[in-house]
Amino acid sequence: MSTRVAIVCDQCGDLGNLGSTPHHARATLSGWSRLHGLDLCPLCRIIAENRARMASTA
Repeated sequence: MSTRVAIVCDQCGDLGNLGSTPHHARATLSGWSRLHGLDLCPLCRIIAENRARMASTA
């Protein structure tokens, strides 16, 4: 029996990838990022970056 790790977007719940370790699962994800300890899919990453940019200009 082998262990599988799922990388899931912490904002929307999108399944990114499965792997034997978190490092291996994240290695093949493109466009995903870790922001403040959260895994974010490409769309949620863009939204988070835009919110941060808008907050810094307000």
